[in-house]
Parts: sequence; structure tokens; C-alpha cells
Amino acid sequence: MKIWIEMSRDIEHGGNEWGFTECIWAPTYKKGKAGNKSWLFWENVNRVKSGDFIIHLRGKGKEAEIVGCSIAKTDGYRTEERPPIAGGWDYCNSFYRATLTDFFRFKNSINLYQLFFDKEIDLKNYYEKKSKPKNLFFTIQSGRLQCLNGGYLSEVDEALLEIILDGVQKFTDESVFIGVSVSTSTILKQIKARVGHDRFATNVKNNYNNRCCFPGCKIADKEFLVASHIARWADNTNKRGDTSNGLCLCPIHDKAFEIGYFSLDDNLRVCVEKRIDHSQIFKEYISKFVGMPISKGHIEPDREALREHRKRCNISE
Repeated sequence: MKIWIEMSRDIEHGGNEWGFTECIWAPTYKKGKAGNKSWLFWENVNRVKSGDFIIHLRGKGKEAEIVGCSIAKTDGYRTEERPPIAGGWDYCNSFYRATLTDFFRFKNSINLYQLFFDKEIDLKNYYEKKSKPKNLFFTIQSGRLQCLNGGYLSEVDEALLEIILDGVQKFTDESVFIGVSVSTSTILKQIKARVGHDRFATNVKNNYNNRCCFPGCKIADKEFLVASHIARWADNTNKRGDTSNGLCLCPIHDKAFEIGYFSLDDNLRVCVEKRIDHSQIFKEYISKFVGMPISKGHIEPDREALREHRKRCNISE
């Protein structure tokens, strides 16, 4: 899951089903005297994936505000369909497009230039750490922060998101339900939580070389792997996001671990509750491997978290 920021400057923005919050779209090329050229901030539309967050920056000059966010309903794609109001891009015969859903308007919009003023030092430091900033919606001109002309859709990484969040209020990692009337800061907290969950999942899967670590399991397809929390997200805030608090498991072993069909002892061997479980899943996928060690990752599972898991599941070594 990625986070993007859309700079929607014009009011009409394509019109109808191509309108603001309905989709993001851009021409596939820039027309010039020297020939047609690609443009990174337009090509970004084609890189959007279903489930990505889109933060909407709306308006021009001192009126520019971050007004809300949407979720990408589809992956970005190229199409020869045309927006009803193409404006200055009417010359183009194809467009990039991704449809959106679940638009949430912030109760309190974030004025961009107030953000530039309040977080000037942080934003300049962030900019200067990038050796060659290519995918940012803002730039520095004559020492001043400015929106980048033509920076329609750009990526927002965790560091930049944190600056924006801090411009609203200090955030927490709590994941909350998004409703139509929640505050700006609440939605941005939820986005931050999603980023943390996705980063955790990637780190855990990479730690186990994208293979299920349960003994004897040969699942090695990223689409069928889960980053399982050992100490649950809600139970142990200190271990949230730690790679050592995760196991890379297939969906069957993930569910079995979650409901306590098995745990791991301090030697990382499969252990189970002493009672006999006659369920098919237990017999086929768990009981045959009791006492066998998991495949270790570069970072080993946190023993304290495993003890918490055994206690929660009533499993003794």
C-alpha cells in the first residue's frame, strides 16, 4: 500500500465520472515542439494500486488546502476513453486513470502554505536529504517552499507523512474506524497505522525469504503468505512493528497460530496444548510436526513475545 498526494488545481477536473474524487487521471504524454515526452507525475497514475491512499490537495496559491482523502478502487491503467472536460490536455489520445472510492472530507482542511510556514525547517531538511528529488509535490525556489508546477500526483513516504501529520497534531499508532464525520487527524492516524502494518508485513516476509517458516510447509508464494504477530498488536505496544514479533506463515498455519493450535518453545520448536485435538486441520497440518523447529529467519522470533503467546493459548513447553 502506498500513499499519494494529488494536486487538483482546476475546479472542473475532467467532469462527471472523471471529476474530483471520482478518479485520478492524467495525459500519457506532454506535447512539445521537440516531440512528445513522458512526465513522471502523470505516469504515477499508472503506478497506483487498488487500496492505495490518495490525499487530495485542492486549489491554487494561498487557497490550496489538503481537503480529504480517498482510496484507490482500481489499479492505474491506460485508456483511450476521454474525460468530458479535457481542458489543456485535449490534444492527447490516451490517458492514465484510476477510479477512487470512499472519499472522506476533512473537518479541518490543512492549508498548504500554513503548513509550509509551520513546518518550513522540517520540509527543507526532508527535501535536502533527497539527492535528486524527483517525486515530490513541492520544491525550493530562491530559498522558499513552493508547489512544483505540474506535480500532479506524487508519492508520500513515511517521513513526509509524519511531517504532514505533525502539522495537524501529534499522532499515535492506533488504528481506528474511518467514518464520514471523523477529524482530519483521526484519518491521518489511520493512514499511518496502515503504513506501519504494511511495512511490518514486508519486513517479516523478507526476513523469512518469503517462505512459510512452519516445518514441512513449502508455501513460497507472496500472495499466500501472512506476517503473523506473535504478541498481538493491541496487547504489546512496545513490540509493534518489530520484525522479531512476526512469523511468516501460510494462511492455514497463520490461522492455526492465531487460535492457539500451536506455539513455539524457546528453542523455536512447535509445541501444542497437551489435550488431543481431533480436528482435520490439527491432524493434517500440526500434530505431525510437534517438536520440530521452524525455519529461522535472519532475525529470530522474540522469546518474550512467544512466552506471551504460549500463556495466552494455555500451552506449556
